Amino acid sequence: MQKHDSLIFDLDGTLWDSTKACAAGWTEGVRQFYPQSQSFTPQDLASIMGMTFDKAVEKLMPHTEATQREKLGQVCYEKEMEQIQKMGAPLYEGVAEGIQTLASSYPLYIVSNCLADYLLAFYQMTGLQPFFKDAECFGRTGKPKGHNIQAVIQRNQLVSPAYIGDTSGDQTAAMFAGATYYHVNYGFGTPSQNCERFPSFQKLTQYFVAQK
Repeated sequence: MQKHDSLIFDLDGTLWDSTKACAAGWTEGVRQFYPQSQSFTPQDLASIMGMTFDKAVEKLMPHTEATQREKLGQVCYEKEMEQIQKMGAPLYEGVAEGIQTLASSYPLYIVSNCLADYLLAFYQMTGLQPFFKDAECFGRTGKPKGHNIQAVIQRNQLVSPAYIGDTSGDQTAAMFAGATYYHVNYGFGTPSQNCERFPSFQKLTQYFVAQK
């Protein structure tokens, strides 16, 4: 069992599930441009979780003109944030208690491909911000997740960090940054290489507490 001096978390698919609210927001946004458009589903939104925003817009709306896509995506994002505030986004089971438990043994961090106000909404709605020492996101830097994990490691002088996520992209980013990757099975994807995997956040918490 490898020991770590810090834990860095992905957000969507790892700590909470905002797909229902995001689907409602994107549906509302697209219908401002295309009133007869079909509704987006939570599964549609799950398919883009972990992507940077520009890639997410391209995947969900591939048939729109590139010149219009940026404006359309911005409207959808605004509606998404409104729906998150209205509907909420549930934490996965065991996250609230687990983060508090882990914070007593490790410095905790977040690195996500989300935009900056989305990260702020997570903090405001969950009350978990006091348990995290630092965070970084695509919306602040415009850089890929691997570079943002690397930035958190460097500025906090982390020696043996673990990165916890739910997609193969998370695994690739962690490996790029020199962090050991751990996977939660309840999220939106699967790892591309062998790694330690957890069926629940409770099991994850138990695993890392046992290291101390």
